[in-house]
Amino acid sequence: MKRKAQGAIEYLFMIAAALVIVLIVWRQISGRGGQASQIADTAEASISNELSAEIQG
Repeated sequence: MKRKAQGAIEYLFMIAAALVIVLIVWRQISGRGGQASQIADTAEASISNELSAEIQG
């Protein structure tokens, strides 16, 4: 009976480790997505300002 319990506990630890890895990857990807969006918005504003300046002057 002890062997089955040990196997079950090892299985649960493996599931827990996999979930921790998934959560870490998820946080990294979502953080980088926000940074990319901010960089794109800044570049868009800069290009828009330069084009407006060229058109007016």
